[in-house]
Amino acid sequence: MRIILLLVVITSRLLNIAEAYFGFPLITKPKEIWSELLMGSIHQRPEAQVFPGEQCDRSCSSREPPRICYYKWSLESYASMGSACWDCMRGNRTHCFHPQCITGNGMERGMVSINRKMPGPPIIVCRNDTIVVDVSNDMEGLSSAIHWHGFHQRETPWMDGVPMVTQCPIPPGTTFRYAFKAREAGTQWYHSHSGYQKANGHIGAAVVRNPNDINRALYDFDLSEHVLMISDWTLDSVERWVPGLQSSQMQVDSVLVNGRGRYKRIDYVPLTVFRVQPGKRYRFRLISAGSQYCPFRLQIEKHRMMVISTDGGAVKPHVVDTLISVSGERYDFVLHANQTEGNYWVRVRGIAFCNKMRIEGFAVLSYADPSIPTEDLMYPVDDPPNYDDVFPLGITLNRHTARCYTPYDNDTCAADLETHEVHRDEELIAAEPDQRLYVGFDVIESNNSLLFSQQGFVHFSTVRKAFNVIGVTNNISFTWPSFPLLIQPELITNENRQFCNDTHLPASCNGYSICICTHKVKVNLGDVVEVVLFDTALYRQDFYHPYHIHGYRFIITDMGRLPEEALDRRLDYLRENKFTHKPNSHNPPYKDTISIPNQGFVRTRFRANNPGFWLIHCHFEWHLGTGMGLVLQVGELNQLPKAPADFPRCGNFKTKLSGLD
Repeated sequence: MRIILLLVVITSRLLNIAEAYFGFPLITKPKEIWSELLMGSIHQRPEAQVFPGEQCDRSCSSREPPRICYYKWSLESYASMGSACWDCMRGNRTHCFHPQCITGNGMERGMVSINRKMPGPPIIVCRNDTIVVDVSNDMEGLSSAIHWHGFHQRETPWMDGVPMVTQCPIPPGTTFRYAFKAREAGTQWYHSHSGYQKANGHIGAAVVRNPNDINRALYDFDLSEHVLMISDWTLDSVERWVPGLQSSQMQVDSVLVNGRGRYKRIDYVPLTVFRVQPGKRYRFRLISAGSQYCPFRLQIEKHRMMVISTDGGAVKPHVVDTLISVSGERYDFVLHANQTEGNYWVRVRGIAFCNKMRIEGFAVLSYADPSIPTEDLMYPVDDPPNYDDVFPLGITLNRHTARCYTPYDNDTCAADLETHEVHRDEELIAAEPDQRLYVGFDVIESNNSLLFSQQGFVHFSTVRKAFNVIGVTNNISFTWPSFPLLIQPELITNENRQFCNDTHLPASCNGYSICICTHKVKVNLGDVVEVVLFDTALYRQDFYHPYHIHGYRFIITDMGRLPEEALDRRLDYLRENKFTHKPNSHNPPYKDTISIPNQGFVRTRFRANNPGFWLIHCHFEWHLGTGMGLVLQVGELNQLPKAPADFPRCGNFKTKLSGLD
């Protein structure tokens, strides 16, 4: 296997090295780039080294030079509990541990995999390493793209992994090389941003260790095996609900922890085990990788969690008993192994929309002696608690009905957490924003007479029978552009015809309650931007949207539910009341994903200093799939970084036809 010529060209730019053309083989030990092959100013710089990705999982030191970490992936249509698992479902435990056996929830199911794993191969590197991933699409008839959630892609926005925004989708039978600097320390992750592949298995962890972590004294160990990725899982490929069936409502059948769970009470598949030693303190990295509508409620039997980070940003330590997360969020916490030696349940329940489904997943926290094989611990002797035998909630983080900035109660909003970084960004906190954007999220029942007419060929989701819905932001349902905006900006020839926003709607929208078009909003490079997110649902309900922005992180300056008297005039109320409930001394947390409370709002702000086209969207797969998103353009076209000259390009093709064109 060889690393081809392009690798060094790309990574040399990322390392601020003068461009040179050379190649070398990938070997099992680190390989130097021989100085006699280098050109120009590269002679004055430390020699770059390429390492197989697994060798980048290490203790990090600020004195160590960064590495180039290389991974090779195959995207494949596959099966959980497929033939690689052979007799696993018939009680042969050895077969359950075959390296290519994906057990999922113990039921057979078509899926997509990365290197025949789910979650996919972990990426664990040190800050300022360069991540290089060759993604080969071996799925028949499916294109793909991988988004690196939490990485802002400064200087390499074409590596963000959003089809038809930052790149062309990767066609079957081809390989695309992602290469970017791991600048954003913390717990990040990756997932497909194509179709519904995330819900079918294309997810994985991407951890960037910080050698100068401000909370380092609070834990003894930061182990790779203590990444805790939660995902939902169905008995069928999720395309069954695209757009959906009259006879059955979309449903979550299981909750998985690191790709393992059990459907109902089957016992022939293993559970995930987290091993600890008595008296030690461990950093756990929670990744909420759900695709459907369930927030996840995490509890660890008889143990508390000291939260020290969210979405990669350090926060002041905050101890909780229950941690709720929504799709896209990450929370790092320290667990002190201070209980009697034994095994304890790690319990994850699907809540809110999923309460009626009564689903939860389990893993095991084990104090077992190191001489006991982990495989034995993955089949606990004791049964997990019954659904109705609940653990006490205690202090709960991130409940969407909580009152924020209310001290001494048992509910803590994500907004209550305080940044614990080097400085407090007074200028951003106190600034009068250059632009305020008000973004209302909603799911609207479609007009079936229009939906099933000649004008109705658009995305939608069937909830049940004839009840069909479309996702919107500001009453606009997003459609993808026909070419990647970042890569081919020369094809942007008529803003008014090609795009829309709430101040400009195409004539075709006249007379309709919603508009279906490519929703794009532009801000100036360098602006302080305040984005006020609000839920426009008509009814109080246990349902809320996770909002994610690409290319940035933001601070939260206010958050909560709207008062009853404001529900009939939400936008006007938010425009009139620009004050925040945040105490002046509060140092707001940095996030890139946040849940919008039902009939509530979140005020966020950031500096628009990363030029490009960046997707903003609800992180529920079906909501984005039916249009709940928009593109944020930061800067003028001539201010955007230019992709490499040989970067793939794509778009419409129509042979001119006399009398038609």
